[in-house]
Amino acid sequence: MDGKAMDHGIGSSEGYPIKGRKSLWWCWPIAKWKRRVNSGVSKTELYRRASIVRPNSFVAKTYFIMNDINTAVPPVAQPRPTLLTVVCVIAFILGAWGIFSGVKQITQDSAVVLAKAQADMEQARADLGDNAEGMAGRILDSAMEITEKAAANAVPIGIAGIILALISLFGVWQMWNLKKSGFWLYVLAAIGGLIVPLVFLGGSMLALFSVGFGGFVSLIFIILFAVNLKYMH
Repeated sequence: MDGKAMDHGIGSSEGYPIKGRKSLWWCWPIAKWKRRVNSGVSKTELYRRASIVRPNSFVAKTYFIMNDINTAVPPVAQPRPTLLTVVCVIAFILGAWGIFSGVKQITQDSAVVLAKAQADMEQARADLGDNAEGMAGRILDSAMEITEKAAANAVPIGIAGIILALISLFGVWQMWNLKKSGFWLYVLAAIGGLIVPLVFLGGSMLALFSVGFGGFVSLIFIILFAVNLKYMH
């Protein structure tokens, strides 16, 4: 082993040529680096120590880059637009009302509801007098038919209404948090809300009018949510 290498604690066993005292300033950190790797010191710590010894070296620059990545400032969350906030609040209220209506429809006595509806229809016919046989009479008949079907299918209609309201509320909550997936859940719930009445109530004129009105309201909300899609991720 070279005498100069012995004086500085570095021998040829490290695998680096020793040419004199002046060459040890770069040879010693590399040899120490090798011993640190074998001792289990983390790579980040090795980069930090090497950056102190040789601040302009490739290892030091790598450490500085890694440090910048690890300490990067997280992006600022984008604020929710005022229009989206207002639409979401209204949709929350309508969704809660849908759950309440579904529970009420499941728990109410269908026989009592049907008897009350029949009494109201008879009173309406009496008030119409001779006009009860015309267009107004046909509307009353259609309304009574829908009432009878709704009473007969109160439980499945109520359950479907609750499920669709929950899906709608979850979708609105997602959009409240600026997530686009909530928009498609809301659209799915709106389409389901149009299909369920047609399945259980039939395709009478009054049922179609009711579905058309509900679809128009849902379309307005879908358009308002779609306008705010650019703010969602």
